[in-house]
Parts: sequence; structure tokens; C-alpha cells
Amino acid sequence: MEKEKDKMSRRTFLKKSGATFFIVTWAGITWRAVDQGVFSTGKGPAFEPWDTSKENVKTGTLALVNNAILASNPHNTQPWLFKVTDNYIELYADESRNLGTIDPFRREMFIGLGCAIENIMLSAEAHGYESSLFYKPNSLDPYCIARINLESGEKYESPLYNAIPYRHTHRGAYDLDQPIENKVLNEMENIILDELKVKLSWFTTRDEKNKIGNLIVQATEAIISDKEMSADSNKWFKENWKDIQEERDGITLDAQGGSNLIRAFGKILPPLSHEKNDQFWLSATQSTHTATAMAYGFISVKNSSDNEQRARAGRAWQRIHLYGTSLGIGMHPLNQLNEMADREKALQAPDHFSAELKKITDPSWNGLFIFRLGYPLKETNKSPRRAISEVVL
Repeated sequence: MEKEKDKMSRRTFLKKSGATFFIVTWAGITWRAVDQGVFSTGKGPAFEPWDTSKENVKTGTLALVNNAILASNPHNTQPWLFKVTDNYIELYADESRNLGTIDPFRREMFIGLGCAIENIMLSAEAHGYESSLFYKPNSLDPYCIARINLESGEKYESPLYNAIPYRHTHRGAYDLDQPIENKVLNEMENIILDELKVKLSWFTTRDEKNKIGNLIVQATEAIISDKEMSADSNKWFKENWKDIQEERDGITLDAQGGSNLIRAFGKILPPLSHEKNDQFWLSATQSTHTATAMAYGFISVKNSSDNEQRARAGRAWQRIHLYGTSLGIGMHPLNQLNEMADREKALQAPDHFSAELKKITDPSWNGLFIFRLGYPLKETNKSPRRAISEVVL
């Protein structure tokens, strides 16, 4: 009888212990999930600039800046500063937010600044301003890329302007059964015709896409094999929810285009090492980014070293992306080939990737920017944005 009681006591103890362990474990997982923003995707101060419906949205010239900071930019570094008055806005490159060995000649930085210029020009019209744009207005300050003079004018909200708060980089899979019509590609070419020193080319056939995709994968492998480039890239990958809300920049798990389950586990589990992050990026490049690209777009300029032409290319890219957004088309920059070409030039190394880049570029043009596009299978999420107070001089 005593032995039976002992067995019952042990069995009861083990059951209670197991239940307690389960409760404590589940509580810990839940706390971690809440702490790392699993249930708060797209919420918090870092995402407030995207909400243009609030009553406290900025007015006057600051409203234009609010739209400018929602522009596409490299690795979500947001490399811009604004000087703002009632009559003009000046846009400066923020050198402290460069990508290091990923962007040694600031090619991508000035493309991103061009994207911000485009949003300002679209926003000016929507807020009743007549705008005049001047590139490189101060010859003594190479970081001042543009000045936009503003006067009273008629209000007009273009479809591109209305797409600004909905434009996000889509790093997820695209629908392989829904091609991009040639008519749409032609329309994208037409909307950038006023940028005379900018050319848009398309790679749409299976052979063309395979060639570009393979080059992008090879360039990705080269980047993650380069310790300096890997470190400079990983610097802008933000996994900690508190860091995202405080620093309000960088590439996040929510913006990777993965499923809710994968993103949740990614937030709950300890941060990955740089090496594992690199492998995750390479795997996504192979199995998702290049595997589901329905077409590749290629933006070229006459002089890839000229910051004005880089900014003009950025304006073209932003316009294309906004137009695609209005049609439900996802877009995603894939600039690894250009980044490796820049790296080779910076190191004065053999020009393997530079040579490959020249092969796919028209002889009289310089290839500057590659992106993929397609109809997304899932919606993507917002990226964090710094507050206006942090970017206004």
C-alpha cells in the first residue's frame, strides 16, 4: 500500500512538474515574442512616418520631407539630410551613413538621394507648390546634391504621389504564372523619358534571366566571401526590436518577405551569426530572388561617376517603383553585380565582375542599377524610417 502511494506521489509530482515546466517555457516564449515585436509588425515609432492619414502629419515644406524619407534607398541606410525653409529645400548626402566597402564610390548613396528628390517633386505638386529643381547648386559642397525652389501653385495629386506610402521593397517570391506584359514594361520606359541621360533596359527571356540571375548569385557568393564586405553588409541587418525602434533604419526580418511563421521564429530565436546571415541571404538569392524574377530591369547612365546622373537614375528608379506599386507589381534591387564591380575597382583587382557588367550594358552606356520585378505571392511589410527631426539640419 505504501509503495502504491509512493508511485502515485511520484506520478503526480512528475505531472505537476511537467505542467509547470510547460507553463514557464510557454510564458518565456510569449514574453520573448512580445519583446521582439512578433505581434507588432509595422507598429511603433519607427513606422509612424508611413502613416500619412494621421491628423498630425506635417504641413508646409516639412510635408514634402515626410514623403522624401519614404523613398527607396540602399540597405535602408537613409543617407540624407535636408535644409528646409518656406521657399526651398536642399538635399545633402549624409556621409556618416555610407555602406563602406559595399558602396566605395557612393554610387548607391546618390541613387538613393535621387529617389528622395523624386518624392519631393511629386509631393510639392500635391501640396500646392510649383517646384524648380537645381542639381549640385553649391560647387563648394559636393554633398549638396540638389536644391528645390518652391512657389505657390496648383494642387495636383498624381497616381505616383498617391503610391508613395504603399511602395515597399518586396524581397519575397513572385508569381511564376503571372508574367509582366510588354505593355507595362513599355509604359515604365515612357515615364522616365524626360531623364535624357538615363536608359532603362529589360531582360525578359529565359536565357537572359538565367544569365543575369547566375551573375547575381556569383556576385553574392563573392560578397559573403569578402570579410570586409560581409561585415559592412551585416551592419545594416537589424534583428533586435528595441534597436529597430530606436535606430529606425536597416533591413529587418519583417522586410524579408518570409512567412509569418518563419519571421516569428527568427525573432524569438537568438540572433544569427554573420556567417549564418550570409548563408540565409545567399539561399534567398538562389531560391527566391533570382528563381522567381519575372524580368530584370537595368538602369544605365552616360557617366556612372557623375553624382547628378546617379541622382537622375534614382529619380527614374523611384518613378518606376511607384508606377509598379500602383499596378500591384513588386520590385527588388539586386545590385550585387555592381557592388562587386565597384569593389574590384576600389582594390584595383582583376575586373571579372566589371567585365561581365560591360557585357550586358549597351556600349555607349554605363550600367548602374539592376532590379527584379513580378507580381508578389504575398504582401510585404514596411521598413523603419527615421523621424523628420533626425534628418533636418
